Amino acid sequence: SYFNATRGKYQLLQLTQRVDDNQMPMIRIVDLRLEARKAKSLTIIGDKLHTAILARLEKREQTILFLNRRGFSTSLLCSACGEARDCPNCSVALTFHRTANRLSCHLCGHTATVPKKCPACGENALIYAGFGTEKVEATVQHLFPKAVVRRMDADSMTRKGAYRETLRSFRAGKIDILVGTQMIAKGLHFPNVTLVGIINADLALHMPDFRAGERTFQLLTQVAGRAGRGETPGEVFVQTFTPFSPSIQFARHHDFTGYFDQELEFRERCDFPPFRHAVLITVRSEHEARASFSAETIARRLREALPEEFIISSPTPAPLEKLQGHYRFHILMRGEAIMRLSRLVRETLDKLPLPEDVAAAVDVDPYSLL
Repeated sequence: SYFNATRGKYQLLQLTQRVDDNQMPMIRIVDLRLEARKAKSLTIIGDKLHTAILARLEKREQTILFLNRRGFSTSLLCSACGEARDCPNCSVALTFHRTANRLSCHLCGHTATVPKKCPACGENALIYAGFGTEKVEATVQHLFPKAVVRRMDADSMTRKGAYRETLRSFRAGKIDILVGTQMIAKGLHFPNVTLVGIINADLALHMPDFRAGERTFQLLTQVAGRAGRGETPGEVFVQTFTPFSPSIQFARHHDFTGYFDQELEFRERCDFPPFRHAVLITVRSEHEARASFSAETIARRLREALPEEFIISSPTPAPLEKLQGHYRFHILMRGEAIMRLSRLVRETLDKLPLPEDVAAAVDVDPYSLL
């Protein structure tokens, strides 16, 4: 959108300052590599963020802690044989939810009981790896026992009216620390929130998608905007293992134009939007071999039909290879003449009958490549 605005296709309207002329929050980057060396373990709340939260509690100011990942632990592993408890329908590990004492898949909804021993080798050597908002809440409550801590995510907001009730309590100052996912990232105005802590800024940054950096920049900017909306200046702590990432550094300085310029250079060098349009074909089937063969066949026919001006990738398993019981393969095409490309793709697929248990979906200028 901003690219089109710079080219005159859209009219650009800019907000150059915050409401009531409040200053933007100070964003501080915390290098989790250094924190891990000091603690000799995975750090959830680093020393600097811990000190900042204590200071806010003493001054009766409020804190928001953000992590875009639900659950208590992100996987259940066997330390003896290395086996992980995976979802039978999707190519992801099951997430452990301590409150429900269940393993859950956040993609298809599959649930399973928590085994006492490893189902693969029978050893009593199961360990919980990774963390989500549920574990962050428990950790924060342990570190600050006198503080009132609440969590806002899809798991804790299931009861009718729970969302509004929690926000009402937070606005009234009855909650000191609010832990949450993207649910608390934007659209909330709490003047007494002077500190925002981003527990791990790297979650979306390393996704196999050319827009991963852009989404990270957007999310950091949105979450940081929750701090310092009143008279007291705000402060944001961004915990990350990649502190020199452009997404993080430009967000730190509230420099959208700078980020746009460097991201545009990367997109142009790699022939990605907005310089070329993209068309993504997703071939899926419950049978992996049939999905793979159909994707190869479609790709071969497309190479025969498309002129050399269009770039077509070889069919590959999707980053999320299995989803809701279906194996998925991607074919990505890029080109400038999107109407012509779309027409040629449609004509090619219309002439190619697929097996009954194989489906092909076409996404023009896809928002996600997962």
